[in-house]
Amino acid sequence: MILVNLISNVKYAMDETPAEQRILTVTLDTPVADRVRIEVRDNGMGISQGMLTRIFQYGFTTRRDDGHGFGLHSSSLAAQELGGSLTVHSEGPGRGATFTLELPYQPIEEPPAA
Repeated sequence: MILVNLISNVKYAMDETPAEQRILTVTLDTPVADRVRIEVRDNGMGISQGMLTRIFQYGFTTRRDDGHGFGLHSSSLAAQELGGSLTVHSEGPGRGATFTLELPYQPIEEPPAA
């Protein structure tokens, strides 16, 4: 649900970017043994500093037509309930945004070879 919401938001954020210039990057990393980090980065409209402080608040939206302000709020809560976090970084309007989802990770142990 979190990743679907983030990628849906990227589509909206890049609506004004010409199709041939749109870039969406999703990366997966394990910064430490018990954590997984997923970054969703775009080169869309970016986020102003004033909006960065409110972006995860219930009801906050930048969409003029169909935004309801539940997606990022519920995604942030879901990440917390899973023992992780959801953060955002943007250099400002026109500079894209990066959302970082960090979650606990416990690798499956392989059974010993026979």
